[in-house]
Amino acid sequence: MEYVKYNPTDEFYKSIVGAVSEDARLCIRLQIHQVVNPSKVTLVVYGDDGFKQEIPMNLDASGDGYDDYIADVQLNKGLYFYYFVMDGVSYERHIGLGEKQRASLFYDNVRPWQLSVYKKKYKTPSWLNKGVMYQVMVDRFCASGDTVPNEDKVMRRWGEQPYFRAENGVVRNRDFFGGNLKGLTGKLDYLASLNVTTLYLNPIFKAYSNHKYDTEDYEIIDPMFGNLDDFTNLCEQANKLGIRVVLDGVFNHVGSSSKYFNREGKYEGGAYNDENSPYRDWFNIRPDGSYECWWNFETLPRLNANSVGAQKYFTGKEGIVRRWLKAGASGWRLDVVDEVADVMLDKIVTAAKREKSDAAIIGEVWEDASNKVDYGARRHYLDGSQLDSVMNYPLMNGIIDFVRDGNEQALSKVVFDIVNNYPSFVRNNLMNILGTHDTVRILTNLAGTRLDNASKEVMASTKLDNAQYEQGVNLLKFAAVLQYTMFGFPCVFYGDEVAMEGYKDPFCRGCYPWGSENKHVLDFYRRLGELRKQSVFSDGDFHELVAERGVYAFERVDTSTATKVIVALNRGHFSYNLNLGDVYEDMLTGRKYNENCNLQPNSYVILIRLHV
Repeated sequence: MEYVKYNPTDEFYKSIVGAVSEDARLCIRLQIHQVVNPSKVTLVVYGDDGFKQEIPMNLDASGDGYDDYIADVQLNKGLYFYYFVMDGVSYERHIGLGEKQRASLFYDNVRPWQLSVYKKKYKTPSWLNKGVMYQVMVDRFCASGDTVPNEDKVMRRWGEQPYFRAENGVVRNRDFFGGNLKGLTGKLDYLASLNVTTLYLNPIFKAYSNHKYDTEDYEIIDPMFGNLDDFTNLCEQANKLGIRVVLDGVFNHVGSSSKYFNREGKYEGGAYNDENSPYRDWFNIRPDGSYECWWNFETLPRLNANSVGAQKYFTGKEGIVRRWLKAGASGWRLDVVDEVADVMLDKIVTAAKREKSDAAIIGEVWEDASNKVDYGARRHYLDGSQLDSVMNYPLMNGIIDFVRDGNEQALSKVVFDIVNNYPSFVRNNLMNILGTHDTVRILTNLAGTRLDNASKEVMASTKLDNAQYEQGVNLLKFAAVLQYTMFGFPCVFYGDEVAMEGYKDPFCRGCYPWGSENKHVLDFYRRLGELRKQSVFSDGDFHELVAERGVYAFERVDTSTATKVIVALNRGHFSYNLNLGDVYEDMLTGRKYNENCNLQPNSYVILIRLHV
C-alpha cells in the first residue's frame, strides 16, 4: 500500500513543474491514505541562508481512499528544499523523497525535494534548441590548402594517431593535422545535410597547443587556422544555410606564453616578468614568483576575476565578448564556468546580451547546474540572470548507464532531477551530449573494454574488435535516439555520426575520416536530424511513461500543433507491451501500431500519433 503520494514532476501534485518564477503562485498537493489520518499536515520549506517557513496544509478533497492536502507557496528568487510533516501519527511522521523518486515516510533525516525559484532577466534565444548542434575541433575536422606550422610545431599526416607521450616529462600538444577554417567552410553543406543549425567551435584564438585552451591572444584567429576574413566568411556562409556559430570562451585562464602573462618571453612585457605590466593584476602572482594556475598546470595561469582591467578587456564595450559577436558569432560556450567567479560571469553575460539580445550563453557544468557548489559557494547559473543552457553531462551519464548496462533507473533518476530542478527555459535548451573532446568517444564508451585507470600506452593500443564494433554501432543508435528526442537539443561531437572510436584525450580527438565514413550510421544520424525539424522535439512537453525491466519510454507533446510522440527503448531481456491508447506510426520505419506496441528486447520506436 502507498501511504503517501506526491510527484513534483506531475502538475496534479505541483502546479508548476520544474523551477518556479518568483512572481508565480505555486499550489502543492499531497495525498495521504485515510488509514494514516493525521491531525495536521505541514509543508516545511527551508533555504541555504537559514530561511525556514512552515506552511499549514488544508484538507481539500477525498477519493479512492486518499485525502488531499494542499498549500499555496510563493517565494523570492533562490534555492529551497522542502518536505512534509504529519502531526497525530505514532510512526514515521516525515514525508520526503524516497527510492525511485517516490514519496516515502521517514522517522528523521528526511530527504527533501528541491524547489528552485528564478527571476528571468534575459530572454532565452529562440534559435538555440532548433535542429542539431555540431562540435568541431578545427585542426581535426577538415584541411584546405597547405598549413604551415610555426614555432616548433609538428605537422602530421591526416588520420594518424595524435601524440600522447610526454616530451621531457611534459605533454606539449604540439602535433597538428592541418584542419582550418577554410576546410570547415567547405564542409558546411555536409553539416546542413545533418540538419545542423548551430556550429560550436573549440577555441580558435592564437595559442601554442593544438587544443587552444592556452590562449596567447584573444584578438586574433590562430594563424594555423586562418585569419579574421576566414572567420567572417565562415559565419556568413553558415548563416546562408541557417547555421549559427558559437565560440568557446576560455575566460578562466590563459597560456603562460600569452602576451598577457609571457613567462616564456615570446612577447614584450607581460605580467610574469614586469611588475608594471598593465596585465599584472590580472593574475595572482606570489612574492616568490609562483602563481595561481588552473588545476596546478603551470602553463595555464588563472585569471583574477576581480581585476577591473581584466573585466574591461573581456566585457567592455570593445571587449573580447562583444568583439567576436560583432564579427559574426552568435554566442559563447563558457569553458570551466564553475571556476569563473560571478563578478566576471555576470559581466560576460551582460556584455553578450547587450551586443546581441539573442546571444546564447552555454556553461560547461558537469553536475546538476541548479544546485552546484563551487569553492564553498552556491552558484546561481539558472536563476534567470546568467546561463541560457549548460552541457548536459548528467543526461549523458544516464543514457550511457541505460544503453550500455540496461539500467533504466539511473536514467530515470537523472531525468527526474532535471525536470524537477531546472527552469523550463533551461530544460528545453539543454546541450545534450554523448561525448566531447574531454571524454571517451561514445562508441568506445558503449562497447569497448573499460580502461578508466589504464595508462595512455594501453589506451593507444586498444581498439574495438569486430564484434565490439558491431555491438557499439547498435548501441550507438539507442543512445542517439535518446539524445535527439529528449528535451533540449543534441550536440554531436564531430565524427560520432560516422562511428569514430577512441579513449579519452587525446585519442578521442582524432581526424575526421573523410572517405572512410560508416555510411550506415551517417544515414541514421541524417534521419534523426530530419526528425528534429518537428517542433515537438524542440518545444514539446516531456512526460516519462515507463522506467522498469530495462525499458524506458516517454512522450513529447506539442499542444500548438496537436502532435504527440512516444519514444520507447527496450534494453531488457523480455518483450514489453506498451499501451498506446491510439493509432501511431513509427517515424523511422513507417510501421503502424493500433492501441498497443509489443516492444521486443534490443529494439526502439519513435511513434507519432496519427489523426484518423
